Amino acid sequence: MRRFHRVSVDAWDQTYHADVGSVGVQVVVTGAGRFAVKQSLRNAFDQATDVCIVSGLAGALKPDYRPGAILAARTVGDLQGTRLMRGDAGLISRAGECGARIVEKFLVSDRVVSTTEEKKALGVSGDAVDMESLYILAAAAHAGVPAVAIRAISDDVESNLPLDFDRTFNERGAVSVPRVLRQLVVRPHRIGGLIRLAHESERAAAALAGFLDGYVQRVTPSPLPEIAKAEALAI
Repeated sequence: MRRFHRVSVDAWDQTYHADVGSVGVQVVVTGAGRFAVKQSLRNAFDQATDVCIVSGLAGALKPDYRPGAILAARTVGDLQGTRLMRGDAGLISRAGECGARIVEKFLVSDRVVSTTEEKKALGVSGDAVDMESLYILAAAAHAGVPAVAIRAISDDVESNLPLDFDRTFNERGAVSVPRVLRQLVVRPHRIGGLIRLAHESERAAAALAGFLDGYVQRVTPSPLPEIAKAEALAI
């Protein structure tokens, strides 16, 4: 939708910039999981930052949320219930005004939550699950930057993921095509499910992009960097 150009040269630091209307948007693309986030955000807050938007795809933990739904979380916590970060109230409110559904909590897991049974069990404690939001919110808080987690649903609570995605990530937290193919060779019946997930993820990513394009122009009158996540499951 916008002409982003890369402004970093480090292999770990995938940072891009574009102007969206009168707003300067800086996107830091991370991989999946805590380690990838830590490496990718080493220099993210070195320059003046007005707002941090944690974005990407997530798995639904409740039946109300269908693929493509845009959720903004009041809080983000880990599965153990030992850490909890709150999003900025003003940013959350503005997300609701822009069409996002405001929910109570995103949960962050150290592994991919792949089965309907796991999702339903976690649905007691949260609304959606991802692998990065908590760590990015913590980094923003450490830098003194107001932040919000906004994600699009890529797979609903009734969907089992077709592959063991924990075994598909490379060292940077991105999906490795050869590793995907190795699983499909021994489980060719999973191809249909993978194609369905790809279509739903693409639709969710498009919905999220459309939402963010309008949202970033309404949250602040000054240049606005965005911390975004390249969702590894968006095949």
